[in-house]
Amino acid sequence: MKPLDTDADPRVVGPFELLARLGEGGMGVAYLARRIPLDGLSDELAAAYNLVEPDGDAAEEPRLVVVKMIQPKLLDGEPQYRERFGREIDAVRAVVSGRVPALIAFEEDPAAERPWFAMDYIAGPSLHTMIKESGTFGVGPYAALGLALVEALQAIHGTKLLHRDLKPSNVVLGPDGPVVLDFGLAVLSERQSSAALTQTGDRMGTRPYMPVEQLRDTKHVKEPADVYALGATLFFALTGRPPYPVMPLMLPPKWDGVDTAYLPLLAQILVANPLQRPDLDAVRESLLTLLADADLTPELAAEQLSALVESAALTPQPPSDALADPVAPEVQELVRQAMDADLPDMDPGFYGIVDTDEIELAVDEIEPAPEPPAPAPAPVDPQPTPTSYPLPPPRPPQEPQPPVPQAPPRAAQKIAAELRKRYAHRGTL
Repeated sequence: MKPLDTDADPRVVGPFELLARLGEGGMGVAYLARRIPLDGLSDELAAAYNLVEPDGDAAEEPRLVVVKMIQPKLLDGEPQYRERFGREIDAVRAVVSGRVPALIAFEEDPAAERPWFAMDYIAGPSLHTMIKESGTFGVGPYAALGLALVEALQAIHGTKLLHRDLKPSNVVLGPDGPVVLDFGLAVLSERQSSAALTQTGDRMGTRPYMPVEQLRDTKHVKEPADVYALGATLFFALTGRPPYPVMPLMLPPKWDGVDTAYLPLLAQILVANPLQRPDLDAVRESLLTLLADADLTPELAAEQLSALVESAALTPQPPSDALADPVAPEVQELVRQAMDADLPDMDPGFYGIVDTDEIELAVDEIEPAPEPPAPAPAPVDPQPTPTSYPLPPPRPPQEPQPPVPQAPPRAAQKIAAELRKRYAHRGTL
């Protein structure tokens, strides 16, 4: 966790105040932030940010979140970066599990200056930091870690997604157990379309934790690729190193330092042929057998892991004023200005929508217009002009009709339809 760069980092994003940098990768920058409660936040603005409010009194309190933004250098490049960032938002939104952070809000409009999304902040060290600073795991914490990762991958695969980048630095050991982060490479497992962003032959992921088939062709990997990454992550938890230091090989890894009790599971997972790897249910059963052989239950193993993480005292500490209450007025004003900047200057109303009571009041206050004079009768031509085709007799003049009200602009209609759709599904955001 690093202080903000006052020259490069924004201070606020939507209804969030940025507090510190958590890290950055090739496509995104992650910040620790807090949700600033603002009185009078309109439903329209909450819908524009796809904001999910917590229940009860929690809605009135500052809340720590992670805000992820696309790298500024990618905004002027190829449009695929914005699209890939949007797909990461879709992936986080699709997976509902205690082993994956919940999506809180996002802004992915193609016209947005810089897309972002906010998700739950998980207070705890990464698995990579934990092992490097505190040492490798025994059977209880190891099995608890494995069971949590199986649960996370089952939730991810249950939505037809693949993670494709599971590794120790993407696992956070939070207060309620391990949580899987970073869906930057997540992809639909059943995608064979021209719209796919990953092309045949592309190599994406983290090489020491990916299988051979992903090294060769990232686009066409399937669920066994995530199972391999799970095994490689468990291997790291036992040894402090990945199975292969640089990239996966067709040869078995070196088993130095791995107790024989762990070999039956890891030796099945860390194989080059994806068809020979066990599925997640089989991995779970092997972990439960390991616990039974050690006279441990899953609950006791989870308690051992939690106690180990707490004793290590490696949880990153947020800034001292991260949850200061009340929020400083100048910060609230910055957030309000940021949100006002996100609203289009449209009249009447937000996104062309006005309150129906205001419409009725306005109609009542308008004085009736004077009745137009009756139109003069059209002259009748006693000698119609001859034609080469018989025409029907002219129609009698019609009574004047009241003017047809103008339809709202197409852009306003589109936005209004989108808001109605969001309201209809508000409970599932």
